[in-house]
Amino acid sequence: MMDMQQKLQVLLDKQDITEVMYRFARALDRVDGALMKNTYWEDAIEEHQDPIFPELFFYNDNAHKFVEPAMEGFKQLKATQHRISNPLIEVNGDSATAECYVWAYHLHEENGVDKEGILGGRHQFLFERRNDTWKIKHRSTIFDWNQNQNATAIWSEKYDDKYKGKRDKSDESYLYLKNQ
Repeated sequence: MMDMQQKLQVLLDKQDITEVMYRFARALDRVDGALMKNTYWEDAIEEHQDPIFPELFFYNDNAHKFVEPAMEGFKQLKATQHRISNPLIEVNGDSATAECYVWAYHLHEENGVDKEGILGGRHQFLFERRNDTWKIKHRSTIFDWNQNQNATAIWSEKYDDKYKGKRDKSDESYLYLKNQ
């Protein structure tokens, strides 16, 4: 049976791991390759396949090598948003396993028409703590559903660009979250 100090440490570990998941999603949406690399150990494995274009987008190799092509692909999209929820984390010393739900929105253009790709699935993680730092050792994504449709967004011409999300470090959030 765990004592209070051990329970507190597990709770702190789970919070640290959850924040790594959130930073991973942020890295995708802000197209921030350095931040994405910082969520993985150098020897980590990234594994996933795109459910819409499975023959074009399959990866199962070193996560750091995945970052550059992933960022190039995300630069081709007009907007993205990744939501992480329902994290379940099991900590066992300096390793942990986790599952979280992911909801991903991608806005892209096909033949001059804006399209929305919306995906729902789950990330499966293996985390390791090294030198008091938690990072991803392995990540795979399981997709449960997707939908693709013509985009329906309407943006007023009077909408101030300052309040529209940016896909790089000019995004307003970098003024607030300096170490993320």
